[in-house]
Amino acid sequence: MARDQVAGAIILDTLRERIVSGLYVGHWRPGERLPSIREIADAEGVDRKTAAAAYHRLEQEGLVHVRPRSGVYLSAPPPPTPAGPLERLHRQWLQHTFESARALGLDTRTILRLTNEVSVLEQVRLPVIECSWPQAETIAEELRDRLEIQAMPYLLEELRPGDPLLADAPILVTTSYHVSELGLLAPGRVVVEVTLAPSILRELRARGDAERILVVTSDDIQAEKVRRALRHLRAENLSTVPATDRSSLLTAAQQADAAFLWPGAPRWVEEALPPNLKRIRPRRTISDESVTRIQTALLDAALRRVRETSRSTGAVAPR
Repeated sequence: MARDQVAGAIILDTLRERIVSGLYVGHWRPGERLPSIREIADAEGVDRKTAAAAYHRLEQEGLVHVRPRSGVYLSAPPPPTPAGPLERLHRQWLQHTFESARALGLDTRTILRLTNEVSVLEQVRLPVIECSWPQAETIAEELRDRLEIQAMPYLLEELRPGDPLLADAPILVTTSYHVSELGLLAPGRVVVEVTLAPSILRELRARGDAERILVVTSDDIQAEKVRRALRHLRAENLSTVPATDRSSLLTAAQQADAAFLWPGAPRWVEEALPPNLKRIRPRRTISDESVTRIQTALLDAALRRVRETSRSTGAVAPR
């Protein structure tokens, strides 16, 4: 009896060592079938009862799984608790971020400093400057929605050289009409130009070939800019009217098949137009390229802030 116990202990230790070593070097993988009880008994010179007892002990330890009439298999580790879709998305982002950062030689502290600066800039007031208040307001609203930044509209005529708003803002946003003016007002500041979403002109061109389209703008300033822009379409069925004179607007609407509400056109226009007139209001105003330029400019501003902070504190700035 004592001799059987000794043999059982020896075969148990031998089996455990083989399995663990085989897993370590990759000779065996979880779920793989192991030598049968008969094969182990013959190889080790013990009876089958002793070999079976050893396997059952390893099964109690969670190392193997004995399947009746099938064999002995290496136990697979329990699957991780399934994460929800949001957790999986966050994990994917973290993995991508850290792998990409380390490939560039950035450590965790540098990643944290950079992300903190981006977070700070997202809360800083970002001026959207235009000569038309409705247009500035429309652009600012869309930037707040698409980039989750604190974009705020400002009138160009109210700004003066040396204005703290111009000096403190990380970047300045405007349309192509005022880039040079802002360059004079705020020399050295980063000015990002916003352009119109190409889908707006494509839709106007397509509709203008088949229908009489009345383009309604917010004011006279915007109306003149739109007229100049629409000349490039060479569409005879397009006319432009500002929403500053209600009677003129309604008169022009009588001659149209559809009203295209230009970004920035007031909401009351939709209610004032004839009920049978189709209304077209584009979902987006700003081109994707413009949004990317603004986002890139903000990231560059965050990098500059990190470098400036590093110089003042003596810390190593990211390369």
